[in-house]
Amino acid sequence: MSSATEPVSYSFRELTAALNETFPSVDMAVVDDASFTATMRTATVSGIRMMDVSAGPHVATRRANILAADDLRYFCVTLQLEGVSTVTQDGTESVLGLGDFAVYDSTRPFERRFLEQNRCLTMRLPHHMISLPPHSLTRLTATRIAADEGLGVVVSPYLTEVARNLSELHGWYGALVAHTMIDLVSAALGEKLAEVSYSVAGGNTEVFLAACDYIMRNLADPALNPEAIAAACFVSVRLLQKIFHEEQTTVAHWIRTRRLEQSRRQLSDPREVGRSVREIAAIAGFHDGAHFSRLFRTAFGTSPRDYRRAQLEVIGVDGWA
Repeated sequence: MSSATEPVSYSFRELTAALNETFPSVDMAVVDDASFTATMRTATVSGIRMMDVSAGPHVATRRANILAADDLRYFCVTLQLEGVSTVTQDGTESVLGLGDFAVYDSTRPFERRFLEQNRCLTMRLPHHMISLPPHSLTRLTATRIAADEGLGVVVSPYLTEVARNLSELHGWYGALVAHTMIDLVSAALGEKLAEVSYSVAGGNTEVFLAACDYIMRNLADPALNPEAIAAACFVSVRLLQKIFHEEQTTVAHWIRTRRLEQSRRQLSDPREVGRSVREIAAIAGFHDGAHFSRLFRTAFGTSPRDYRRAQLEVIGVDGWA
């Protein structure tokens, strides 16, 4: 984890090069690069890359013919801090005003258009950090989440304060802020998904979100299975499995995914230094240590213990179990 950089001024070409380090294969265009100026602050906290960019008019586009150039699997959450911009993906285009935010997916074409001086906070985070399947969020990409409606009333001010205080996001408390930020964004996306999907697909989304909520509340239960979830949601196992299939996942896969993500977060959480890796695995629902280690290495490319050591050393926490 690193603290935020000081604001840096960029020409158009310099900004293009800097952004392509974070968002490879994005085309940038501007009417007059000679007069273009921008400033940017960046921070990386718990695997979340954050960029506070103030810039003149420009367009950033990721096209279909360049998507194969890398294998990134990120969601980008973009918050409008000054001015107005548009975000376009999957046939949806939204205008973002002050405090509005939206999500888009790095794996598919998108466009960000800024027709006036503006400032945005953009947060890039791996797919697994959001507590909804990536396919579910295809119904939400580029959809405006208003600052003055629903959970946007809560989440937008929080994200705005994050942008104002990037320099404070370091150490163990920076990690806690980042975890809270992800939970708030996930909640707002879940609320918007229910709203958007209900008008199109009827009641299956309500059952799906209820099932996801039940899974999250019962991860540690060794009896967590499709039968228990279906009973809690008052549907048949067959219907439950059909609903998850429509979201391009399975009940078992989603349980495993959320258990792995919970364990990953707890392993990097300074409040959990007194718990052993085995205890954290059990809290997340993994009661076979060797099996957990294999799944974790497959998902994150390192052992649970090595991951924990690397994360806690960066934020200066010692004495972990």
